[in-house]
Amino acid sequence: MKGFRHKPSEKKEEINWTKIGIVAVCVFIAVAMVISMLGYSWLNIFTQAKPGNTATVDFTFRDAQNRPIVTSILSVITQANSSDQIMFKAESMPVHVNVSSSDDLVPIQVVNPYSSDRVLQFGLFGPEVDMISAALDGMGVGQSKTITNPYASQMSRQMTIDQFKNISSESFADVRIGDQVPLAFIDQPEINLDNSTQTSYIRTATVTARDEGNITLNYGYPTIEVTLAQLSSN
Repeated sequence: MKGFRHKPSEKKEEINWTKIGIVAVCVFIAVAMVISMLGYSWLNIFTQAKPGNTATVDFTFRDAQNRPIVTSILSVITQANSSDQIMFKAESMPVHVNVSSSDDLVPIQVVNPYSSDRVLQFGLFGPEVDMISAALDGMGVGQSKTITNPYASQMSRQMTIDQFKNISSESFADVRIGDQVPLAFIDQPEINLDNSTQTSYIRTATVTARDEGNITLNYGYPTIEVTLAQLSSN
């Protein structure tokens, strides 16, 4: 028929199944090698923390002014960028998931990143560690959570000038509301007011009130930021 042209049929390219098979095998081998190097720890990303697990936790305790007081995260200290602030660097902390602590004070080793590398003992209270332990239940590796300590505002102590001078090297006359004051705590959650040789643990407090003869310090930390870094079933 005039005007009609027959289009030549296009030759269909055959699929090279052999080549595809070789590529698939190579990919499988590469993935297997990566998994073998990681071991079984990579499976933790698919699991949730449950009672009986031991978790490795990164943490930051913040005071009512949102100042980081003690943290295991270096970037938190870098971002604060203030040598005038009393702040401590700790290592990641092992915590049993959803298991209450029987200790009133839980010591952790810390350093002051702005003054020296001397290792100090920082005192966490048992209830604070219990809050972390309970919050971990159901969390996955890499997950973060912010915990609010409802008792932080109650952790206050009013003292006289003489009592303050006995526990602090700070000058009473120079201390202002909002200032940080380092304190030493003994095995019970009480401020060490005597000169005994009992083991003490450092902790910081904030001046919340003062007059000519008395001062009120708050040593509670209302915000605890935690990240589940590792998880073990042991």
